[in-house]
Amino acid sequence: MRQRDLHTLPDNLPVPTDDGACDHLPGTNLPSIKLNSTGGQPIDLAHLRGRTVVYVYPRTGRPDQPGSVAWDAIPGARGCTPQSCGFRDHAAQLRAAGASAIFGLSTQTTEYQREVVERLHLPFRC
Repeated sequence: MRQRDLHTLPDNLPVPTDDGACDHLPGTNLPSIKLNSTGGQPIDLAHLRGRTVVYVYPRTGRPDQPGSVAWDAIPGARGCTPQSCGFRDHAAQLRAAGASAIFGLSTQTTEYQREVVERLHLPFRC
């Protein structure tokens, strides 16, 4: 099975369009929900102070498993592993722009995400 380079965009990757469906979200308060964290302590996003960046993804891939070609049919999607690496690579810029915390939020288990944080050298908790 041929491995695909997740960091190289295909020529036919659809471009996302902003339909304005999220325009109401800035300034919205989150409900109090405790989430498990790779840092070992639960995190309640509603109780965090300052500007917090939370990026959401369904699952990160593993180097020993092939990625799904279906991702290329979703406008703007390129997979969750490159997304996490993008937040990793720009973490210092996000903090310089005022983010006091960065978190990744996934449907995967905390144990799985601990491996991802270590393997991808993420400077934040998931």
